[in-house]
Amino acid sequence: MAKPVIGITSTIALHNQIPSVDLAEKVVKAVMNAGGVPIVLPVGNVELASDWITACDGLILSSGEDVDPYLYKAEPSPKLQKTFKQRDEVEMELVKQALQQKKPIFAICRGIGVLNVALGGSLMQDIETALPNACKHYQEAGRTDVTHRIQIVKDSLLHQVIGSEEIRVNSLHHQAIGRLAPPLKQVASAADGVIEAVEGKAGMPFVLGVQWHPEELAANDAAMARLFTVLIAKASEKSL
Repeated sequence: MAKPVIGITSTIALHNQIPSVDLAEKVVKAVMNAGGVPIVLPVGNVELASDWITACDGLILSSGEDVDPYLYKAEPSPKLQKTFKQRDEVEMELVKQALQQKKPIFAICRGIGVLNVALGGSLMQDIETALPNACKHYQEAGRTDVTHRIQIVKDSLLHQVIGSEEIRVNSLHHQAIGRLAPPLKQVASAADGVIEAVEGKAGMPFVLGVQWHPEELAANDAAMARLFTVLIAKASEKSL
């Protein structure tokens, strides 16, 4: 049986002053270690989204810039950081195409925000502004350090994969889900109420979004590696 092909979104960054496709290597490695074939999806244009999804068996929405508030009908807050509207629009179309073609989606950090906005939700543009008593969500510790706890809803898919109702995660975000999109359900949260994971409601294809960075932990944490394994398993069903 052919290994499933997983499309991973990317951004554009300057390398030696040359605009280049940019993606964290650990996402690619996590997919390969889980048994998938990763391909990097460049920013491109919206018209290519359908073809990209057709060529893939599953989709990962990767981390990166803030999501443009224009896309959820909000004005920019003073603490909004760099945005990339073209990337936002392409990735929102990738979400729609993946759902139409019933391809599994796994969203990471920024990706959970893109997923939520694509399906009709909104974001907190800056957690500290929206929730002054929130815990620290943009850690100063290393990317592989886990710094705060999250509670996982029992009997959710995430709970089945992780095997626990409470874990500690790494945290590298200052934005979070505001209004939850109607097709999604909250399956994990931090002590301050910030949504840390979502899943698609009944009847949807496999959709899972997490606010932390499991790719940074997967090499040494079996539970985090299983998040990629379950994506590959679902994508394998599409590659038959």
